[in-house]
Amino acid sequence: MAMAMATLKGSEFSVLVEIKKAFSEDGNVLQDWNESNRNFCTWSGVTCGLINSVDGSIHVVSLNLSGLSLGGSVSPSLGRLQNLLHLDLSSNSLTGPIPTALANLSSLESLLLFSNHLSGTIPTQLGSLTNLRVLRLGDNELSGPIPKSLANLGNLYNLDLSFNRLTGGVPEEFGQMGQLVYLVLSNNNISGKLPGEIGMLGKLQVLYLYDNQLSGEIPEEIGNCSSLQMIDFFGNRFSGEIPGTLGRNRLNGSIAVLCSSHSFLSFDVTNNAFDHEIPPELGNSPSLDRLRLGNNKFSGKIPWTLGKIRELSLLDLSGNSLTGPIPEQLLLCKKLAHIDLNNNHLSGPIPSWLGNLPQLGELKLSLNQFVGSIPRELFNCSNLLVLSLDGNLLNESLPDEVGNLESLNVLNLNDNLFSGQIPPALGKLSKLYELRLSNNSFNGEISSELGQLKNLQSILDLSHNNLTGEIPPSIATLSKLEALDLSHNQLDGEVPPQVGEMISLGKLNLAYNNLQGKLGRQFSHWPAAAFAGNLRLCGSPLDRCNSRVHNQQPTISESLVAVISGSEVNCTYSSSFSQAQRRLLFQAAKRDFKWEDIMKATNNLSNEFIIGSGGSGTIYRAELSNGETVAVKRIACKDDLLLNKSFTREIQTLGRIRHRHLVKLMGYCCNKAAGSNLLIYEWVEKHFEMSSSEREYLLDAQMKPLVPGEECAAYQVLEIALQCTKTAPQERPSSRQVCDNLVHVFDNKMVDFGKMT
Repeated sequence: MAMAMATLKGSEFSVLVEIKKAFSEDGNVLQDWNESNRNFCTWSGVTCGLINSVDGSIHVVSLNLSGLSLGGSVSPSLGRLQNLLHLDLSSNSLTGPIPTALANLSSLESLLLFSNHLSGTIPTQLGSLTNLRVLRLGDNELSGPIPKSLANLGNLYNLDLSFNRLTGGVPEEFGQMGQLVYLVLSNNNISGKLPGEIGMLGKLQVLYLYDNQLSGEIPEEIGNCSSLQMIDFFGNRFSGEIPGTLGRNRLNGSIAVLCSSHSFLSFDVTNNAFDHEIPPELGNSPSLDRLRLGNNKFSGKIPWTLGKIRELSLLDLSGNSLTGPIPEQLLLCKKLAHIDLNNNHLSGPIPSWLGNLPQLGELKLSLNQFVGSIPRELFNCSNLLVLSLDGNLLNESLPDEVGNLESLNVLNLNDNLFSGQIPPALGKLSKLYELRLSNNSFNGEISSELGQLKNLQSILDLSHNNLTGEIPPSIATLSKLEALDLSHNQLDGEVPPQVGEMISLGKLNLAYNNLQGKLGRQFSHWPAAAFAGNLRLCGSPLDRCNSRVHNQQPTISESLVAVISGSEVNCTYSSSFSQAQRRLLFQAAKRDFKWEDIMKATNNLSNEFIIGSGGSGTIYRAELSNGETVAVKRIACKDDLLLNKSFTREIQTLGRIRHRHLVKLMGYCCNKAAGSNLLIYEWVEKHFEMSSSEREYLLDAQMKPLVPGEECAAYQVLEIALQCTKTAPQERPSSRQVCDNLVHVFDNKMVDFGKMT
């Protein structure tokens, strides 16, 4: 056995010596390859392995001489290393042809000869290396056609022939290479059509064909490459449309590789992961009719060169990260009918020239950062069907000219800064199907003319504005309407009974207004949440009406919450303590607080949370579950405390006061069952804890020192407010007394609080 092993080693030893002779070294990098060291398994780049466990024979299984600056040529003697699995001679300066003798390496799994100066043709004999998994011959000077025999490499998953001088076409036989994942043929002189058989490569992830001479249409079958992630076709002569089947994939990288053609009629790479900027070369296709780049990761500005595409009728760049303004050059695209720039980071004013596009039928600019008003020129677009401007920073009022959009089906202005009245001219839009104006600052009354929108069906959403007045009964004549949302306004009066009879209505929200009166039986099938936050509203599905509520008088059953938000006070009441616990304590700046949150934060107003006390109540520190800290003042609850209208007016007054030296009053809660009134104040760090006065905690310590005389005046105003919160009515000053004393403070006079009651 020892003699057999020595013989085997001796034969491979002589082969390696011959291989070295074909190289020219720079710096004697193979100095350990010498005949005095016959243990070639220790030579640089040589890896040996046990091949036959029976006779214990050891052979060279890997030869890695990459990156050693070797010159010379590839020795044909390499073909005698019969057990070689991996051969890597990449990143050297080898010249000459690839020896056909390499085809004798029947066990070879990877052949890496890239980044040399090899020339000649690719040996067709390499097609016999059926165990080969990686073949990388790129970055050489190889010429001639791609051998069809390479298609026999059924286990190959990486084929890189890029950056050579190869000619001819892409062999259609490549469709047989079912394991292929990477096919890189870029930077050659390959010509002809791309064969449809490429679509048979179900595992293909990367297809690089850029900088060749390929022509014709990209085959539809390429869409069958269901694993395809990256393609690069730049610098070819493809014509026709990009196959719509590419939309089945999630491609990434730059699309510059696809934009060399000047003959595109349609360009669609929607729903991929392409990034970088939109190539300006897209503007070089004058006949391009439809450009769809939506839902990718494009960034940068919209290229002005798109204005050169005079035939462009559809532009969809939505769902990207584009910035800057809409380029003015697009005004030259007079055939533009559909513009979708939704969900980007575009900014600046909405261009007035959009109103000069005679065929504009769809304008979607939602979820951007556009500012200013809607240009009046836009209302000249008589063919406009869809106008979506929601989620921007648009302001000012909506002009009456909006009524000129006689073809409009969809108007969405949600989530902007619009103000003023909702124009009655909207009633002229007889074809309107969807109207969304929520989350703005529209004020005034709802125009009865909206009842003329007989085709309104999807939704009428006027929620989260400052609308006042009554709900016009004409709304109930919208016989097709499926959703009505008027919540979070200041609407008053009774709910028109006709609204409850709208058989088409599937969603109704009138919550958080000032609606009053008794709901008729026709509203009983709606959830109570549809009417929540309306103090004087009762009847099914809300609580039963008593005489006070039915007569539209403010009342308290067992609990009441007074909410100071901005300049208004809203009261929510319920008939039992358990219900009060489930009601919102108050809502301000889109934060919700609940009674049970206050109780949990203070362990049911436990003494350990007390930070101060005085004649009118005890003050607690409450750290809520969301991390916010508030100050809670507890006042003993007596009968009829909140039935006095003057007290409600005082709370309203306190809610309106905004002074830099006063801590903000955030809310008030009375619960008769718990025997407590709670005043909720904004917490000022290091101030409540340090103060011993029951009024001191209302001053912001960070604003001191005060201007001379101002501190005294501030304390007097606070003292007046505290007098108004005394439990017994006879202890509280009248409204006239309060006004008189405030005038005294204004005139820099001292108030005699002993004369207030």
